[in-house]
Amino acid sequence: MKTVRNRTTLITGGSRSGKSKFALSLGEKVNGKRIYLATAEALDEEMRERIQSHQKERGGRWNTIEEPIKLAETLAEQEGKSDVVIIDCLTLWTCNLMMKDKDRKSILCMAKELIAQCKKINGHIFLITNEVGAGIVPEGKLSRDFRDLAGEANQMMAESFDEVVHMVSGIPTYIKKSLWEDSASEKKETHEFSQSKKEGLYEAIYKRRDVRQFSSKPVPPNTLSKVLQAAHHAGSVGFMQPWNFIVVDDSDVKAKVAENFMQSNLKAKKRFKGERLSLYESLKLEGITEAPINICVTCDSFRKGPHVLGRNTMPETDVYSACCAIQNLWLAARVEGLAVGWVSILSPERLKIDLGIPEHIKVVAYLCVGYTDSFYEKPLLELSGWERRSSLEELVFYNNWEGKPSGFRMDFSMEVNSKRVH
Repeated sequence: MKTVRNRTTLITGGSRSGKSKFALSLGEKVNGKRIYLATAEALDEEMRERIQSHQKERGGRWNTIEEPIKLAETLAEQEGKSDVVIIDCLTLWTCNLMMKDKDRKSILCMAKELIAQCKKINGHIFLITNEVGAGIVPEGKLSRDFRDLAGEANQMMAESFDEVVHMVSGIPTYIKKSLWEDSASEKKETHEFSQSKKEGLYEAIYKRRDVRQFSSKPVPPNTLSKVLQAAHHAGSVGFMQPWNFIVVDDSDVKAKVAENFMQSNLKAKKRFKGERLSLYESLKLEGITEAPINICVTCDSFRKGPHVLGRNTMPETDVYSACCAIQNLWLAARVEGLAVGWVSILSPERLKIDLGIPEHIKVVAYLCVGYTDSFYEKPLLELSGWERRSSLEELVFYNNWEGKPSGFRMDFSMEVNSKRVH
């Protein structure tokens, strides 16, 4: 089975447009060894400080190699030693060559050699360059020669690379998409999604938040319909689809549920004392009346009859299935720009009365849904100091409870990437 592993991306844009930052953000999503190939030379104190600042920002996640001239040769030496290489940058490299008295023909020949080596690397190459054709015509001949040469080199790279991204004020625009990632034959062989779709999925997962602050902007019915369709396409044991979704937009009904929360919260906070109680009381734990839409998710344990495939020994899988629907709803809401907050400090019995839910139906979740002015950078309880995210490596066992790895062992370095986007 053929797998395409080489991938080349040219990132262009004006000065201070966010090219390097964007390249780093993409590179750190790739699990593996990373190399940062820098062409800058510390010719003065200002440049020396800038280089040191960038190195500190990258930290130990990147192996930095400084090479102002021999890019193709250096790449060849790193073959098999890295999964991601960022070359920063082509424009400065062109300038370096000109300062070494290399003529146009020689520089373009070296650019072709660089392209050839980039296409050989078994990994992802990010090449950063500056867009030099959008400004005024330079007054001096040397400046005009540099502009023309840099422009020619950019065109060569853009034609040969799989992707070209143009950065404007920190915003990426793909002006050339990878051809192989959307190849139908590739999909048939590997069943993998394209890289951009993978990144979108993981971004939704890592940036999902339990939100309690909502704006008054109404939720479009069509958008809510798409979110509920995603929930309805969750997996369920025996395909029993035990869920129902009660959409609440009536202010009187919301007021009843809010009163339910207030009474339940008075009981809940009695469990805490001292600093823990003070922290608890500072948390905003619901947005029932504030959110334009509330959704109560329920579970019908008797749906599809008394004998549902897969539930003979684990009947509680009906509730687990409803939770899968909730997670689908949450992720779909996030990609639509909607915030979701799960309110669990409620009396289910009181909620059944207020919403007219039959006795045999289980209440699984009460969700607040709406737009928000901002999503938390990290989960609220982590930001507040209530709890921290556990290390995945501490939670994975092998072959038995608390079992240690033997022949098969996972690389948990991607956990660092997930922490980046929280």
